[in-house]
Amino acid sequence: MLSQICLARVKDVIPAMKGAFLTVPEGRTVYLPLSESGDFLCANRSFSSLSELHQGDEIVVQITGEAVKTKPPLASAMPVLTGQYCVCSLFGHGIHVSRKLAPERQKELKTAIAEAGIEGRKNFQFTVRTNADTLKELTPLFQEMQEFICFFQELTEIYRHRSCPSCLYRPLPELIRQIQDIPLTAYEEIVTDEPEVWQLLKDTFPEKTVRLYQDPSLSLSRLYRLDFFLQEALSRKVWLPCGGYLVIEPTEAMVVIDVNSGKAVHKGRSSQDYYRKVNREAAAEIARQLQLRNYSGMIMVDFINMESEKDQKELLFLLDQLLKKDQVRTRLVDMTALGIVEITRKKINRPLFEEMQKNS
Repeated sequence: MLSQICLARVKDVIPAMKGAFLTVPEGRTVYLPLSESGDFLCANRSFSSLSELHQGDEIVVQITGEAVKTKPPLASAMPVLTGQYCVCSLFGHGIHVSRKLAPERQKELKTAIAEAGIEGRKNFQFTVRTNADTLKELTPLFQEMQEFICFFQELTEIYRHRSCPSCLYRPLPELIRQIQDIPLTAYEEIVTDEPEVWQLLKDTFPEKTVRLYQDPSLSLSRLYRLDFFLQEALSRKVWLPCGGYLVIEPTEAMVVIDVNSGKAVHKGRSSQDYYRKVNREAAAEIARQLQLRNYSGMIMVDFINMESEKDQKELLFLLDQLLKKDQVRTRLVDMTALGIVEITRKKINRPLFEEMQKNS
């Protein structure tokens, strides 16, 4: 369901929760927060705020988060389309460029888009992704923008005439969307041993190197030890290069991570130096594990206690910078009086262990 755009019917409005439950195709229920404000697409009447929703209203929404445990999928009334080079929002206007690009490149891209004269562009909001920086000439970006414009123009014309609930847009396969979220500069080629997947990738990403691996004596999974790394990604304990380790415990309410120094014994100043080293390695590994295991919600980390306030601030700064590299919105909240570091990560997909249970 993730990223589908649907015409949904309001099932219940819960003012106390500041949200509403909607019915989407196949009789499924999704949750819509009522905090959004602005323009919306409603098929049966007009209104200016989601807080004015009534039972029975028919509204266009996009599924933005999968079901997590007992919670239903999450929806938004502000649809967006994500491509290889840009993101297009139905509501809003203007051109935004990824802040990861140099200011000169941002200005250059904005100027080029303005001069391209793309019809209908000013009616929508675009965010140019980092991948656009790899383009020697910008035609693929302009084509992608035009495709999104055409889709949203058609959507605003047909949604009132569709039965409710109904699906208005089905996204690309999850495999394609996952690859789109990886910066082009992060890898050299894509390798698969499945002919059908190879053909799909070749057709979808003609500008990339996609290789079909064929060796009956050694599978691709064994070649890259995927089973070993998958087992490691599901393990409760994660070792650090310095000899320390993490203990990761997902619970119903949150994910708890404990940082341990291991068997090494240090005394005096050397112990503080060692603890600082363990904590810094732990910060890097925690940022990696959150992405690898796809944990979300509240994450509580118990680092090794350090006496120096300066060391604590340096650790928090390092962890904050590492978390900002995550493609999923992740925020370091604070360190509690007991020295527990609080992190929140947006819920989008199921965590890895739940996906494995679902597919087993």
